[in-house]
Amino acid sequence: MLTRLRHLWTHHRLLTLLFAAALAATAFFGVRTVRQAIYWADPAHLDQPLEPWMPPNYVGMSYGLPPEVLIPILGLDADGPRQRITMGEVAAAQGITLRELQSRIEAAAQAHRAARGD
Repeated sequence: MLTRLRHLWTHHRLLTLLFAAALAATAFFGVRTVRQAIYWADPAHLDQPLEPWMPPNYVGMSYGLPPEVLIPILGLDADGPRQRITMGEVAAAQGITLRELQSRIEAAAQAHRAARGD
């Protein structure tokens, strides 16, 4: 085994490095995917009460809302630049409380689930 690796390193150094990089990338994204699948499969992470620190992507995953449903509720520009914004900032920009924003999101989630037949 070591003889074969030594031969590959000596005669095909670039291909060996590219293969190692591809292997590392596969491992990285594979672990990341499994971590996210485990996290979102936990019922404790679904329909979480809004917190000021939460970004829109997290809320969308928690409530099962696609961006085309969530973005209008949050008053964000769908074609605008994607900036880091939190639910606290969204509520402040709309002049409402976080609780009111949560009520809107919960209503949209119920309507979206009913439309999907969940």
